[in-house]
Amino acid sequence: MSGTPPRSRMPSSTMSSIDHTASGSSGPSQKDPALITSTWGIGWQTPFLMISCYFVAVIIAIAHLLLFRYLDGKDADGPHRVAPQSYITTASNILANVFGFALRAALAVAFAQYLWHIFRVSTMKVSTIELLFTVRTNIFVLLRPVVIQASPVLFALAALMWASQVVTSFPPGAITVITSQKTTYDMRSVPNYDATFMGNKSGADAERYSLTGLVVQPGPDGGFSTLSLPGKKDESLIQRLTVPVLVKGEAFTFPSPCGINCSYSTQFEGPYLECNTTSTTFNQSRGNLRNIYAASYSDPRSSFETETCHDGYCAPYNGTYSIAAFNFTVLTPLALDSSNASNVSVLIREDQLFCSPGRANYTINNTYINNIHTREIKTEPVSRLINLAPASHSSEVLVPNFGSSNSDRTGLIYGTTPANWSAYATAYYRDMNHISLIESMMYYLNGTTTAYIPPPGDTGQDTPNKVAPSPSLTAGNYTRDVTWSEPQLTDASGNFPKYNSLLAPNTRLNSNFGHFNPNEPGSPAFNITQDLLNEQLLNVTLSMMLGIALWNTTANATILSAINVYDFSEPLMLILPYFITLALAVPFIVLGCLALFKNGVSAIDGGFLQIIATSTGSAVLDHAAAGGCLGGSESVAQELKDLKVRFGEFIGRQEPGRIRRAGFGVETEVTALKRGALYGTAKWI
Repeated sequence: MSGTPPRSRMPSSTMSSIDHTASGSSGPSQKDPALITSTWGIGWQTPFLMISCYFVAVIIAIAHLLLFRYLDGKDADGPHRVAPQSYITTASNILANVFGFALRAALAVAFAQYLWHIFRVSTMKVSTIELLFTVRTNIFVLLRPVVIQASPVLFALAALMWASQVVTSFPPGAITVITSQKTTYDMRSVPNYDATFMGNKSGADAERYSLTGLVVQPGPDGGFSTLSLPGKKDESLIQRLTVPVLVKGEAFTFPSPCGINCSYSTQFEGPYLECNTTSTTFNQSRGNLRNIYAASYSDPRSSFETETCHDGYCAPYNGTYSIAAFNFTVLTPLALDSSNASNVSVLIREDQLFCSPGRANYTINNTYINNIHTREIKTEPVSRLINLAPASHSSEVLVPNFGSSNSDRTGLIYGTTPANWSAYATAYYRDMNHISLIESMMYYLNGTTTAYIPPPGDTGQDTPNKVAPSPSLTAGNYTRDVTWSEPQLTDASGNFPKYNSLLAPNTRLNSNFGHFNPNEPGSPAFNITQDLLNEQLLNVTLSMMLGIALWNTTANATILSAINVYDFSEPLMLILPYFITLALAVPFIVLGCLALFKNGVSAIDGGFLQIIATSTGSAVLDHAAAGGCLGGSESVAQELKDLKVRFGEFIGRQEPGRIRRAGFGVETEVTALKRGALYGTAKWI
């Protein structure tokens, strides 16, 4: 019997079948393989899936970051928006979800590889194995202490997978939509003043853009002469513009050409006054009538000065500038002089202002904030006006082709083709426009204002229009300041012209402006300076730009628009969840790869085939599992749950052809797997 081989072995390794008489099987066919065996090797799909999913998550995180950086500051609404907000929100959520799916897919593959590595090296209860299998699908399993005791690595890996579902909800909130001031630049047409502009330089266009009347003169080399106050061109219109400006003390409100929040700058040459001031003081007896304000304008075009005149024309020119004068005299009471008790007088200061017309370059920075207009003004004086008196007979400015013969009727008309303008004629035309604006303002400032200081004891009760004297003027009290009062004189009709000037007391030249009513008693106090006169003159010029609207220019407007923009205000809400999660996943991906190479074969994540192929070799496990064959945790016997098993090679289960059997078994049934060994079964057992 010694020659008889053991029953557990085949007589020869080359035999393709075993005795099957007792089983009644007919045996394998010649075409079927005799053995069914497993194949060692990790393949390419599992490592590729694990690594590629991780890098997809990295790419998604970088793409999400770059998208938000691109959107930062871009329009969220309006014609220049990048995309509708709903699209951006949807795209952001999709990117976050794809990141989570890709990262969890990579971690799931690593989890499966490391889990089966644990099964090979550790013996655990079936219930513990069940918890490890379900820890990724049931978050409450993480609360079971046995999970972390069985494998801290798998516990941490499962916790990271669950946490990734939460942290990926933060990145979409890293960008918001806010209302922001967006700065844009655009060329806009704005009102302007150009004293030299003549259109196509024909007589007709020169007349159109002139602020004073131009009269065509006869002759082929003729030209034009000008009108002066009160018969100048557009007198009523310019004066109607001037009156409200002087009374209000401000230029007309310019409507914004560029929206409610914007700014732009313009430059132009305009009229200007150069003034010199002298001051003297003197004593005045109380009760005497005085002109406390006097203004006069000497127009060189309509008056005879000391120069030589020919045929009714005089040229008031001193070789440097035309002699045109705007003179102001203002009296201001300072104090009562009581040094002479028998004749108490008033100390008065007399200020005289001598102004000459000139021109200056203005730079106006216009700013609109919530449609409220403010200006910053820079003034650079150029020179006095030197061309107010034409250097020709009868005040004629020679401009060939300025006029044209009228074939239909007697007389001359303005030419429509460009005339031959000399440099002098152009300068004269410019200065006439400047002086017209100055005259428009001075027309209302010329004249006098009369007042007096009431004597002691004048109570003002005997005349209805009298002003009661200030307490500082009553008898026995002459130490305080004094003020003017209206004159208490009347003409034959019982009326006295209180003011001879047209507007002076009602403008900001009166320092009591806003508290003084010419129809009621008051105390005007005139304070006239070069700066104040030029401020009002500029206001007249600016208002004329808007009111007459003969000129315009283009300005580069800086426009501030309130728009909704994307604001990547919280970059850490994207960076921290994405890249910390990616960094924490690296060690687990590495562990999954190492477990894959140590196992020698890839593990299927949650596959039924793997479970059935690895759990049918143990008689003990098969017997214990039979009691819960219906499935479900409620039908499983406690004996099966407490059974300790491990994945390995069954001891003494070598099949014919030296085929080994691997699977889950109790400690006494299995031993460690041998790398490269042939595992499987004979097909016809």
